[in-house]
Amino acid sequence: MTLKELQGMIKEELESYMNEEEVDVDVDAGDVDADGAESGDDSEDVLRQIYDMLKDKFEDEGEAEEAEEEAEEADDMDEIDTMEEAKDEDQVEESTTDVHTQLQERFKKLANIVKG
Repeated sequence: MTLKELQGMIKEELESYMNEEEVDVDVDAGDVDADGAESGDDSEDVLRQIYDMLKDKFEDEGEAEEAEEEAEEADDMDEIDTMEEAKDEDQVEESTTDVHTQLQERFKKLANIVKG
């Protein structure tokens, strides 16, 4: 998931939340303190948990991208090696062709001497 996708999801959720009708919620006296703080989980702890989950998600995604880049680099290196090997083979073929050509020319000269 990319940052743009996450932002899009958040925007959609906010729009759907803003379009929802008001819901009547029954709250007991013990659920909310006079200061407005909820009993039970602290909101800072909840935010920390959300942050940690998102952090893990994006770090895992970053590691996957790094591994993918390394694989691409390895593929590129393999391709370069293959190209170098092909070039070496071409050079060997050219040198072999040159040797064959030289031998043929020498045999032709020798054949002309014998014929002549």
